[in-house]
Amino acid sequence: MARGKVKNYYPGGNTSKGFYSFYEYLPYNCERLFVIKGGPGTGKSTFMKRIGNDMLEQGYDVEFHWCSSDNDSLDGIVVPTLKVALLDGTAPHIVDPKYPGAIDEIINLGRYWDRDILEENKEQIVFLSQSISNFFNRAYAYLAEAKLIHDEWEEYYLEGMDFQEANRRAQKLIDDILAETELAEELGPERHLFGSAFTPNGAVHFFDNITEDVEMRYIIKGRPGTGKSTLMKKVAQAIRERGFEVNYFHCSFDPASIDMIVVPKLSVALIDGTAPHVVDPVRTGDQLVDMLECVAEDVIEKNAMKIAGVEERYSVVMNNAHEAIKQAKMLHDKLEEPYIEAMDFDTIEERRVAIVEEILSWAKA
Repeated sequence: MARGKVKNYYPGGNTSKGFYSFYEYLPYNCERLFVIKGGPGTGKSTFMKRIGNDMLEQGYDVEFHWCSSDNDSLDGIVVPTLKVALLDGTAPHIVDPKYPGAIDEIINLGRYWDRDILEENKEQIVFLSQSISNFFNRAYAYLAEAKLIHDEWEEYYLEGMDFQEANRRAQKLIDDILAETELAEELGPERHLFGSAFTPNGAVHFFDNITEDVEMRYIIKGRPGTGKSTLMKKVAQAIRERGFEVNYFHCSFDPASIDMIVVPKLSVALIDGTAPHVVDPVRTGDQLVDMLECVAEDVIEKNAMKIAGVEERYSVVMNNAHEAIKQAKMLHDKLEEPYIEAMDFDTIEERRVAIVEEILSWAKA
């Protein structure tokens, strides 16, 4: 039996608008949902990873939805063929079952801890939890400041932008992708997630993994303010108007902006290939769209010193934000220690095996 394939996503992110979540789109089209509760270090991520790997060994494709605040931790998994999802239902992405017992089920890993050990470490737990929250608030303040700097950065390119040329490029893409496809009676469905994240390890993206099976990739290059996100939104809307499903992948810095769209039925993707998630046209079927060509060169030259200055300021503030998120991660690792000591992981493993058997029994039914 061939091992299943993995697709990697982020359902939430550390953004200039604070923690931003698309968790409602994680269990996409699923009919069974396991909501996992428990404190830090109680084994939620490991529980999901092992179930995900079991499903892969059984030949099922699995979506791994990663935590933006811990590069090695999962926030959820989805087995699309079986329409089953498991997700972390604790803060900052609190999820509660809508139909307990009928469709959704809570798995409370807090049942398997020794409360006395946690009571002994109560002061440390409270102190670390508050400190972690303070570092995240600091990170989000820096990211909000960086967004203001980024807006200024955009203005220096917008000054020389030929918007009609940008519109023509969007229309050409629509014509290339859709040819003479008729309008549908209803808009195609949409799914919203992140394909990248601002993490303790810096900026990370899964664009190549997400698009590995896509035949035609349009790599959009440019600079801030050159219309990359606007172009993708226009193309995506036209595709949905023809009844096709569009998966939107939002910018991990500014979630109002789009970094990538994927259209599974058409095997097409549009990808923002500029830093911090550099993607170059290296595959057969890749086409480059350079939005910087829509900006007057003399305006870029005129604003060159200002652009250099704003880039430097942006870099400093983003480094400060990254340092705060790294500190939060270090403290979170310490917070996990008393929980790890308190957990009965053998009993949790028995529960995990039972869940796998339950899921596979549905597959055979």
